Amino acid sequence: MPAESSDSNGVTLSVVDLDHVALRVADLDRALGFYHDLLGLPVRDRERFENGEVPYVAVVAGGRHLHLVPDEGFDPDDVGGEHVCLLLRSDDIDSRAELEALLAELEAAGVTVEPDEPKKRYGAYGRAWAAYVRDPDGRRVELKLH
Repeated sequence: MPAESSDSNGVTLSVVDLDHVALRVADLDRALGFYHDLLGLPVRDRERFENGEVPYVAVVAGGRHLHLVPDEGFDPDDVGGEHVCLLLRSDDIDSRAELEALLAELEAAGVTVEPDEPKKRYGAYGRAWAAYVRDPDGRRVELKLH
């Protein structure tokens, strides 16, 4: 995938940062004991998790999030399983059409784009348009506008 992609209107999308990495965990309290208690990473989204708003508890490392997703009650449609989320910057930040144009370009290059994409999803910087694609080894990669 090129670092930048332009559509016919001259709008440029660029991969600019890492948003988050989602990790499935067998025991959320044990995972928080490691990442928070032992390593000292601040916890985010605990209350939102407990209220059922998000399927993870996040810990923050240098501004980047690790989404700790408990195996129990795991719903792959909510969080996409284990994955890496890359931030895309654009001239027109909240444009679904831009992301759809990029996905069409990726599909034309042989990249697998998961069905029914894009969707609005949460990440380290809030809710925005995002889509799951597969890298050459079949790993999920979330591309998210910011």
